[in-house]
Amino acid sequence: MPFSPCVEVGWRLAKPYWGMGYATEAAKASLRYAFTHLGLEEVVSFTTAHNIRSQAVMKKIGMSYACNFKHPDLEPSHPLCDHVLYKINRGQWERHSL
Repeated sequence: MPFSPCVEVGWRLAKPYWGMGYATEAAKASLRYAFTHLGLEEVVSFTTAHNIRSQAVMKKIGMSYACNFKHPDLEPSHPLCDHVLYKINRGQWERHSL
């Protein structure tokens, strides 16, 4: 990845469980662990540019849009090649967690 090395938070849920808050709850817990127990300074998350639902979760957990990029493991013509990157650092997480 063009932003490596990094630590990523991610989620994948079966469709019947979408929109129930599970991804947000798990991602918040993961960030809390990353910043309080592991002492990380930054966590990233990325998804396809068309995955608005995952981008909404990223925003809900306090992440900020960083950039668009082409996934290096996919052909440029592949429909899922375009991705977005979101980031959060410890300070942003602390302010968002208040």
